[in-house]
Amino acid sequence: MKRGHRNDELHFDVATLFRLEQGNGMSKSSSSKKRKRNRIKSLDNASSSAEKVEVGAAEGNATTASAVKRQRIVATIEPTPKAVDFPYATEEDDHCESPLEAYQDVALLLKRLERNSKNVSEFTIYDPYYCNGAVCQHLKEIGFDHVYNRKEDCYEQWNASASSIGDVIVTNPPYSGDHIQQLLAYVTSVKHCNKAFFLLLPNWVVKKDYYEASCAAANVKPFYLVPRKRYVYAPPKDFRAAKRSDTHKKSAPFISMWYCWGGTSTANEELIKLCYEQSQATVTCDLARSKSALRDLRRKKR
Repeated sequence: MKRGHRNDELHFDVATLFRLEQGNGMSKSSSSKKRKRNRIKSLDNASSSAEKVEVGAAEGNATTASAVKRQRIVATIEPTPKAVDFPYATEEDDHCESPLEAYQDVALLLKRLERNSKNVSEFTIYDPYYCNGAVCQHLKEIGFDHVYNRKEDCYEQWNASASSIGDVIVTNPPYSGDHIQQLLAYVTSVKHCNKAFFLLLPNWVVKKDYYEASCAAANVKPFYLVPRKRYVYAPPKDFRAAKRSDTHKKSAPFISMWYCWGGTSTANEELIKLCYEQSQATVTCDLARSKSALRDLRRKKR
């Protein structure tokens, strides 16, 4: 605004001077011409100064714009996530909570196990792997108030305790390292007392030798619930640095599914039968009662 205002003033002064000189009929004597030249020279100097001010302002604005651009660039860089304190080593990419939909897919089966338990009012679900505590809220939403999920080293807990925790294990373990192997070894161990489990694992685990060995040693024959819509896992806020891929998707880079075991062969068959009975109402998952059925399901989807 100031730059435009200064130009208007300069233009007005020159035009006024011209009108005054024409209206008054000023003489063209050498003295008057000299005075006129001096006045015009003065105006030229003022104009030159104004132009310099304009140039300087433009340069200043350009500098300011450049600074603002730099600030914007800096502002787009994600800050370092806040330190998350765990009493054990963790991997950044393991920090993801399972969605509510995943628990809803097994809610009916968990309700049946609760109904068949010796102490219904104290029926407890155990999730040994703590992330941000969202599992407690999700399970509460589907009707389970007693959930054991604490920020503690579950491996130390398993080694120190002579008995297992809770009535059923429902968990989505870290996929890094050997966490899956250790979990499978535990849920098929004598210490676990053949309790039921629902493990949310990648679909490739079923092909691993350690999976086959653990199940065979304990005579455990899980069935599988394969979600028709891929589960999406979101990291809690500030748990890890944002990635470009996080903008588009937060799902795991592979399909995950439920590995289910009722605790005994009889209980397992009851749960499978329940799935078949509710198949008309439940359309979110496909059931495979064995590894061969799982293979047939894959071929069918192709």
